[in-house]
Amino acid sequence: MKKVFFSLFFSLCLCALTFAQVTTIPEFPRANQKVKIIYDATQGTTGLRGVEPVYIHIGAVVAGPTSTTWAIVPFQWGTSNPDARMTKVDENIWEWELTPNEFFNINPNQTIFRLGMVFRNASGNLEGKTATNQDFFVNLSQGFEVTFQQPSSPTTLLEIGEQQLVRIVANEVSDLEIQVNGARVAFGEEASNLEYTFTAAEAGEFELKAIATSGEDTAESTARINVVGPSPRMPLPEGARRGINYISDTEVILVLEAPRKKNVFVIGDFNDWEVLADYQMNLTPDGELFWLKIEDLIPQEEYIFQYLVDGEIRIGDPYADKISDPFLDTEIIQQNRYPGLKPYPEGKTQFQATFLQTAQEPYEWKYTDYNKPKPEELVVYELLVRDFDERRTFKAVIERLDYLKDLGINAIELMPIKEFEGNISWGYNPSFFFAVDKFYGPRNHLKELIDEAHKRDMVVILDMVLNHAFGQNPFVRLYNDGDFGAPTEDNPWLNRVAKHPFNVGYDFNHESPYTKAFVDSVNNYWLTEYKFDGYRFDLSKGFTQVNSGDDVGFWSQRDESRIAIWKNIYDNIKSSHPDAYVILEHFADNSEERELADYGMMFWGNENFNFREIAKGGNRNFDWGYFQTRGWAKNNLVTYMESHDEERTMWESLTWGATTPLNIRNLTNAVNRNQLMAAFFFSIPGPKMLWQFEEFGYDLELNNDRLGIKPTRWEYLDNPERQRLFKLYRAMIHLKSEHNAFNNPDNAVLNLSQPLKSIRLVDGDFQVILHGNFGLTDLNSANLSFPGPGTYYNYFTGEEVTVTGNSRTFRLRANEFLLFTNQPLPTPEKGILMEDPILSINPEIDASQLKIYPVPAQDRVNILIPEGMESFQYRVIDVTGAVLTEQVFSGGDNILQMDLKDFKSGLYIFEINDNRTVIRKRFLKQ
Repeated sequence: MKKVFFSLFFSLCLCALTFAQVTTIPEFPRANQKVKIIYDATQGTTGLRGVEPVYIHIGAVVAGPTSTTWAIVPFQWGTSNPDARMTKVDENIWEWELTPNEFFNINPNQTIFRLGMVFRNASGNLEGKTATNQDFFVNLSQGFEVTFQQPSSPTTLLEIGEQQLVRIVANEVSDLEIQVNGARVAFGEEASNLEYTFTAAEAGEFELKAIATSGEDTAESTARINVVGPSPRMPLPEGARRGINYISDTEVILVLEAPRKKNVFVIGDFNDWEVLADYQMNLTPDGELFWLKIEDLIPQEEYIFQYLVDGEIRIGDPYADKISDPFLDTEIIQQNRYPGLKPYPEGKTQFQATFLQTAQEPYEWKYTDYNKPKPEELVVYELLVRDFDERRTFKAVIERLDYLKDLGINAIELMPIKEFEGNISWGYNPSFFFAVDKFYGPRNHLKELIDEAHKRDMVVILDMVLNHAFGQNPFVRLYNDGDFGAPTEDNPWLNRVAKHPFNVGYDFNHESPYTKAFVDSVNNYWLTEYKFDGYRFDLSKGFTQVNSGDDVGFWSQRDESRIAIWKNIYDNIKSSHPDAYVILEHFADNSEERELADYGMMFWGNENFNFREIAKGGNRNFDWGYFQTRGWAKNNLVTYMESHDEERTMWESLTWGATTPLNIRNLTNAVNRNQLMAAFFFSIPGPKMLWQFEEFGYDLELNNDRLGIKPTRWEYLDNPERQRLFKLYRAMIHLKSEHNAFNNPDNAVLNLSQPLKSIRLVDGDFQVILHGNFGLTDLNSANLSFPGPGTYYNYFTGEEVTVTGNSRTFRLRANEFLLFTNQPLPTPEKGILMEDPILSINPEIDASQLKIYPVPAQDRVNILIPEGMESFQYRVIDVTGAVLTEQVFSGGDNILQMDLKDFKSGLYIFEINDNRTVIRKRFLKQ
């Protein structure tokens, strides 16, 4: 009996043979036959160009024909296993052979559907992947099959007069045949492939059939070509704009900007994803915009749809506010992150699609009357929804707004929440610029978050990413190298090669009129639709067409074209939203920032490096965090000690802090150090920014997993030492919110170069004097300056201090600060400042009470601790000065036992240090 095998074209079109950098012999391999894999190191990611030797890292995929999970991986990464070493056949061309079923030693009940692979050097620090940095996959047939290699999509669209190469491939030598609508058009005997050129002579639908015959066995595969006439030319209906235009509860007009494209069809739920003549879009006479009116929609029904451009490119609407994702939505649905989310139309299309829905219920804003702080009054809390609460939702942030209000925050800055690639991200890889990322919840949850913040007189600033787009973005995919490849030179919006260093994704051309119109639309949309109060623009220095290549210094120089670009963006924002905050992450030449700041824009002022050095015990001058030091006319510098991009100051203190003469790695001392920094930070007049959890000393290293999920550490607020830091932040923010001297004083004098630092603020009759000891030793007779004689009040204690001249002598311990005002103020809560050991602990420590026995010691020694030393650091030092062990003793029995089994015979020094008294005693080990 004749056996007929049908191959599934849709899954096979994903075969790795579409990647020029990886080919196989045979072209369409089987799991039970020998396969030669050929890798071109000049294609895709080119980390292996010119590298020798090259190794293959390969795995078997047994979960299914479209799975990307490697189940059987025989080689260990980063080793020079000779079995994984490829053979060089030409410059940058490498090959390797296997018979999959034999090589992977599969179980009888397992099927190898695909081979996954990555190429590397021996150590694994260099690798070769696809152009989009993905693994390669080669699909395997399980029996006798034939498939279409060209066309590469299950449905191809041609205009009358165009031609299409048809190429079929069988996985064994056989008789091959190509049919069009049942009629044979090409035939080949004893062949592995066959070609035919299809000419689109008339409009219609044509079925292509590939047939392979070998003895009694026959295999078949089908594809389809739709031939259409030219796009109808019609002007755009009045009032219609790019994107989805809702005309009534049953009608929409879809508008796609796609200059130089030939035709566009709308495919979606409303036409069962078929390419139908009634859904061919009209083209405006100038050839710029495609549009189509769709009627008879069901009110409030959600429809998923795409644009099919020139018969090959499937994209969602770039202006859509909701995305359907073939890879990510399953997780969102399983975790119920977006209740009622309609699943992706699996098997009907590919790539990201978009939603439309008529007669949507509008969100009813409740709190539209709220106070907006002046720019210089801002205390911004930078927040990543993903890591702010372990639930990672907008709703979870809403539940913590009262915490931020209690801290004194008046502005929240949300790291990017627009639809980005992947579910777990910082958000700086945007793909759809008008859609809320569904992983955090529905868009109305974001509106509720903003509404609830406004209720508490907190403005909300959006971290806006408009320097670049990532590969899923429709503007990229309309004009690129295919699928998720780089933009082509004719892309109206994006540069093929970025014009500046530090670029990620694909660089927007901000001098293009297409990009200018798009940017203005994005900016207006989020301020209008979601009532955001302003933006922090990411990588704003990248908004230039001046090509600086990899030269960071050149990129940072004054750029007149960039100045013009930003003034234009700013003017367009202010024309419709005059109260909007516009903050740039710029870091360019001061003359450029000064001009734009004086024009009205605000700037990130990064003082992280200086404060990290101080956190470790060093001395730095951080007066560049004050706008007048830079010569600016407006107080528009948003200074910060921490942001998402830099290491935490508390991590620096606890990890790399000085250990002598003061041990900053001790938590109490680390908190004191960070309190000192915060007091001075908030006393520099102007807007301020905190990075989430800075207020209680978050201390997890950033770069151990830079972009990965970080634990929240809310439990730190139960720690008395962490509470002291939190309370200090709250007290200083309160001062800033209540007194203009901390925002825009009549006069400010900053003396920040020496370890003994001071800030003086004058606002009318009100004066603030801050002194701090940034050194690591106590100053028993510090001569502190004052504006003049009179009575001053210690803000944190309420103590009155009388000054008879222009200075007075104080004892100022290491990390201690004194903040005086010339008017009495309500004192903040107790328990903020460091305890004075003279008052809190008996200052008289009898060093003679330190006893070590037995002496000489053998395997163990006992140490009798003097009275009054309840918490301290101890260490053992040999005669060369080397520290052999270092530990912290935090209370308990006054006898400490120490194991000496690993110590050599000799003389040692035992030292204890409670940051007040250091006692050393020698002992001998036999």
